[in-house]
Amino acid sequence: MRNKTVLLVDDEQPILQSLGNYLERKSFYVKPAISGEDALAEFRSTTSFDLVITDLVMAGISGLEVLKEIKKTNHETGVFILTGHGNMSLAIEALRSGADDFLLKPCDADELIFKMKSFFEKQEALRKIPADMYVLQKNQR
Repeated sequence: MRNKTVLLVDDEQPILQSLGNYLERKSFYVKPAISGEDALAEFRSTTSFDLVITDLVMAGISGLEVLKEIKKTNHETGVFILTGHGNMSLAIEALRSGADDFLLKPCDADELIFKMKSFFEKQEALRKIPADMYVLQKNQR
């Protein structure tokens, strides 16, 4: 899972710092963003993130809005919603909007890493499909 880039979005500095440090210790490259506005600005300037982990409820641009904009811009980028405001309707809305996972704070760090690894394996497999299909088509000629 080395070299995977994660945009981490949370309006609570202690969460941003502690979770960011934890993910970096697990060999992820982490770019923190303290707001939805900062997250979208960073995403638009780079667009090379493999995964975005965003808080749901933030002042200004919400995590749901971050999710929708990212999926509209680059559907391959994963988005996990991490929130302390968990209810079934919010989870359903996030998943219908394209969220790849929905976790409640405080989340178990090992569970988060497991879900991230599972997502990255799926993401890599999906990225290989067009290349594999090209090779198959070329070999059939």
